[in-house]
Amino acid sequence: MGELLARAICPACGHASLDAAGKCEVCPVCGWEDDPTQREDPSYAGGHNGISLQEARLNYSRFDLAFPPSEVGV
Repeated sequence: MGELLARAICPACGHASLDAAGKCEVCPVCGWEDDPTQREDPSYAGGHNGISLQEARLNYSRFDLAFPPSEVGV
């Protein structure tokens, strides 16, 4: 039997889609880059993503993406 690997939760979309938390991995579900600074301070918009984690969560609830469709070419 195969070994089950624990997955980390994306802080933007809430899916268990990351190999490890806070390692700057891009979530394949919503496109959020898991910036450890933004994990610590969800209101900080100066990280890798250019928007705050709070804004990304709102975007995900509206668009199923961390970023507005106009920013990702959808």
